[in-house]
Amino acid sequence: MSSDENTYVRNQNAGVDPLYTLGTITVASLREILADLPDDAVMVVAGSSSSPSSPSACSPLADVEECWYLPVDAEFLPLGRDADGNVHEPGPRDLYAVVLHPAG
Repeated sequence: MSSDENTYVRNQNAGVDPLYTLGTITVASLREILADLPDDAVMVVAGSSSSPSSPSACSPLADVEECWYLPVDAEFLPLGRDADGNVHEPGPRDLYAVVLHPAG
């Protein structure tokens, strides 16, 4: 199924409070941003810091994974079965998302 035919993401995320997605970047937006950049450039993930004066740790991008993002808890859960064999049923605040895993 092509991404144009997959309406599950659009339908799930459309029901979530827009405040949870304010200022975020979608996959389509990221594709546009990266379109003109060199193919051999390394992707680096910057960590977040609660203090604006302390530096954020950075690491090269190692993996990309589809997931359920729970903005209220600031955590993500895997699609399908987790390590215990449980399947997460998305709630009204859960976002279908892509998580970028840093190396190391």
